[in-house]
Amino acid sequence: MARSLAAVSPLARRMRLGAAVRRLRGDTSASELARRAGLDRTVVSKVEAGERRTSLDTVLRLLDVLSIEQDEYQQLLNVARSGTETGWWNGSRYASMGERQAKTADLECGATVREYQTSMLPGLLQTEAYARHRAQVAIDKGAELDLEATVRGRLRRQEEMFSEGGAGTYEVFLEPQAIWRRPVPPDVMREQLLHLHRLATESAKVRVRILPVDARLADGWVPRNPFAVYQYADPGDLTLVAVDTVNADLVYTAPKDTADYAQMYEELRAGALSVEDSAALIQKAAGELAADA
Repeated sequence: MARSLAAVSPLARRMRLGAAVRRLRGDTSASELARRAGLDRTVVSKVEAGERRTSLDTVLRLLDVLSIEQDEYQQLLNVARSGTETGWWNGSRYASMGERQAKTADLECGATVREYQTSMLPGLLQTEAYARHRAQVAIDKGAELDLEATVRGRLRRQEEMFSEGGAGTYEVFLEPQAIWRRPVPPDVMREQLLHLHRLATESAKVRVRILPVDARLADGWVPRNPFAVYQYADPGDLTLVAVDTVNADLVYTAPKDTADYAQMYEELRAGALSVEDSAALIQKAAGELAADA
């Protein structure tokens, strides 16, 4: 029988388990915990980092030596099981779409996503032509990507996020240059802007808002990089934040770090144009491209 795909981010579940193990061992060192469980210290480090799948046998050995109530024991065991699940991004059709995009797809699974982008349109909003052009640019710069698999990955992420049965919603704040700058040919950009306008005005699961150049931010706390906040339906799951850098997405799990980004996001919300005014600006940008054609 075919194995069902993950309904909630396995990475988020592994990070939840890792945070719980760190909390439960308290003042006990990772080395001592590993010794008691009969494991190598590096195994404990990997469990706490949450980045790699861990066998249930390993998790059981750790839980058995921690001071833990039965209810939490069973809960964490269930979390560990879901952390070993696979997602569509692990399938052969998407194996070459790039580790970075696969990680993003994992984080998006079952999540409500709030994103801030500066100069590019994010993958969840890209047309096929826009995605193809940007992927080709990355490949030309030396990225080890499969063009077709990368584009398929973009489109599948959108399908999963925006389908009627999808778990979450998506809100994005865009700097004006994301719609006025032309990182793709004019005809591709115009198609992209028209697509963005349709999403902004017709999709119940998408909210697109533009941050005007003269936006007033309450504390003047301006993000230095694009970032995304991922929240999951289970209140026990961590809120995760992925910060976009040139070479990698840095994922933050500590409540202090994620709270800082959530607060920053709310300040951006206060300065952003309304959904209606943002849609009108997107339409204007598309119109100017048509006039230039």
